[in-house]
Amino acid sequence: MKIKRIKLTALFVCVILLLPMIFACGEKADTASSTTNAPSITEAQITDPPTDPPTEPPTDPPPTDPPTTWEPIDPNLPYWEQIEVEMSRYGLTGGTKCLPGEDEAAVMKGFGTGNSKKEELDLTGENVPFSAGYAVTVAKDTDNFWDASYTRALEKDLPVQQDDLVVGVIWIKGERLSETDSYAIEDAPEYYLAIKTSTDNWATEGGVEPSREQWVEPEWQKVYFYGYIMNEEEKSQSVQLQIFIGYGNQRLDIGGIIAYWFPYSRDNEAAALKLVDDFYPR
Repeated sequence: MKIKRIKLTALFVCVILLLPMIFACGEKADTASSTTNAPSITEAQITDPPTDPPTEPPTDPPPTDPPTTWEPIDPNLPYWEQIEVEMSRYGLTGGTKCLPGEDEAAVMKGFGTGNSKKEELDLTGENVPFSAGYAVTVAKDTDNFWDASYTRALEKDLPVQQDDLVVGVIWIKGERLSETDSYAIEDAPEYYLAIKTSTDNWATEGGVEPSREQWVEPEWQKVYFYGYIMNEEEKSQSVQLQIFIGYGNQRLDIGGIIAYWFPYSRDNEAAALKLVDDFYPR
């Protein structure tokens, strides 16, 4: 009996000594199990913040006209042919010369004066493409700018219709000769282009561009112009190209005037506008 008690006691002591080890193993097992079953942790993906969609769809830039380059016009061509080439390059078609005269000298000689006087120019050494011109002088102030003028009627019997175009060119330079009550000596010379007709007692001006008063430089300027046949004309010779010059005591040198009548079309109108704009003195 004594031996049994000793064995039981020894067994009891062994159990007590082994308990901490058993519990420790259990904790390790639980920890390993927890680690194995836990979901894996990955870094969050970094994305750009959302952007608001554009409120309007993108649009292409407006088209622009391609640059226009032309070969220089042959200076050996007759002057009127040079002008015709230039007009055709801008798209004017179907034109007919509409100022009377067989040559440049005859066209220029046919211009009449009002409250002014003219004198033929010697163009030697002037380096201009035309061959005929006149110095037109106004001696004093006039009551109205249209009281002094330089004027030419159109060719006879042209079948003009309302809204047809008259497109032409004028070369001009000038100087102020003296001070007057209305103009100082420093003021630039001036002129005003119009297309007039007796049909309405000269009331219309033909919507000419460039419009209103134009200032003149001391060197030659090449100025294209266009205007409209404003009425139903029975006679084309009732229509006049008028250059008003009643702006005090001034001298205007005017040369190379030529004009063409074009039947109206939108293409001709657009071409005339572009031509005049490109040669407008600025």
